[in-house]
Amino acid sequence: MKRIYLTTKILFVALVLSLTISCSNDDDDAVMEQETNLNIVVLAQGESGLSNLVAALQQADAGLVETLGGNGPFTVFAPSNDAFGDLLDALGDNYNSLSDFDEEAEKNLLRDILLYHVITTQVMAADLAEGNVATALNANSIEVIASGNTFVLGDASDANANITGADITASNGVVHLIDKVLLPQSAIDFVTELNTQNIPQLATATDDLSLLVDALVQADADLVATLSGDGPFTVFAPTNAAFASLLDDLGDDYNSLADFDTEDEKELLAKILTYHVVGAAALSTDLSEGQEIATVQGENIVISLDNGVFINDASDDNAQVILADQMASNGVVHVIDKVLLPQEVLDALKPNIVELAQSVDDLSLLVDALIQADADLVSTLSGDGPFTVFAPTNAAFASLLDDLGDEYTSLADFDTDAEKELLAKILTYHVVGASALSTDLSDGQEIATVQGENVVINLHGGVFIDDATDVNAEVILADQIAKNGVAQVIDKVLLPQEVLDLLGH
Repeated sequence: MKRIYLTTKILFVALVLSLTISCSNDDDDAVMEQETNLNIVVLAQGESGLSNLVAALQQADAGLVETLGGNGPFTVFAPSNDAFGDLLDALGDNYNSLSDFDEEAEKNLLRDILLYHVITTQVMAADLAEGNVATALNANSIEVIASGNTFVLGDASDANANITGADITASNGVVHLIDKVLLPQSAIDFVTELNTQNIPQLATATDDLSLLVDALVQADADLVATLSGDGPFTVFAPTNAAFASLLDDLGDDYNSLADFDTEDEKELLAKILTYHVVGAAALSTDLSEGQEIATVQGENIVISLDNGVFINDASDDNAQVILADQMASNGVVHVIDKVLLPQEVLDALKPNIVELAQSVDDLSLLVDALIQADADLVSTLSGDGPFTVFAPTNAAFASLLDDLGDEYTSLADFDTDAEKELLAKILTYHVVGASALSTDLSDGQEIATVQGENVVINLHGGVFIDDATDVNAEVILADQIAKNGVAQVIDKVLLPQEVLDLLGH
């Protein structure tokens, strides 16, 4: 459908003609020659000043030529060529001629407009009086709002039509010339809908939603095209400040939305955006406390109406609606002060176990050990998992080095193949091939490690991990969640019997 980017007000102001012309039969220029032996269509076809009316009847492709060539009687208020020209001018560049009404909806619009000019009885000028209301062939009303020597007709718009030539009789009725195309309410509604911006256009026209528009484009998932479609949609639209806050939270790797540049990152951005879209129109007055609403992304949001309208997502921070009910042609926009995040995205944004360890200063020696072992442990623990890692602190590794003696002043001293293999055995003894929260552990539970031997859980006075030595490790920071598992921070490096044997203990 062609888009008309004019306001309805501009349309109707453009159509107002201030000249009121007398319809006296003494004005030869305003009155067509009487041709009572011709029907209305033939009469109009013979009058060059009504060629646009004839073209409109044909373009509507609705049998109107045949109808008005029938028995009648009809009264036709016939817009001049100039009147149709004014209408086309007001509609903009997409409508240079009546042939541009070429789509089905446009033909229906043209048909309804034309039927609004026809009354199924013969009404002569002498029958018109101020306040008369006639029902047109499309079932809408036409009102005579001035009479005497001049006649002015009122339609559903703010602009009136002047009768410039009256009582041109035909074999099946009468024609009155008018200087404006009459517009029924259906035509006004149609134009209003076309003039209303769709959701992406509304966002583009709103300065504080420019980052939302950038995000829709950057996600590269046809979201602009989708939200330009029929809908209806409800979009919870984060402000620029909301997107800036999200970027800050994501860290140095995300300085702008352009940094979502890999396929995975674009997919992640699309999931965030579709979590803001609902496949139905919901005004703020349609929302209720505790209401759960399914989003296009698949997860629900929850409405809270405690001292405002709030949207609860999967995070701990809710978004507030700061500007409600911004109407678009295909739905409604509610402006919010936070980017909503579904659980799926929160999970994806979590660091993997290696990244988590790298972000904790007190686990830097664990990271160094994973690298020094040279056994693809960094790659493995960055994979899908799930894993549980009992993660020794820096002090725990320092204590291990002290126990090993002067030959091991740092982890770099594990430099031979045999020593690297030994270090790998120690590290894999800290890894379990399943995710285990502290609440999943039970006293006396034996857990197989990736190294092959078991560790034993001791819940007396805390959470302890028993290894092959006589000294247990205590969990001092539990349940550090990563996207591919969980880390339990411990105060001692665990040693399996295999390593003890190799060390001669």
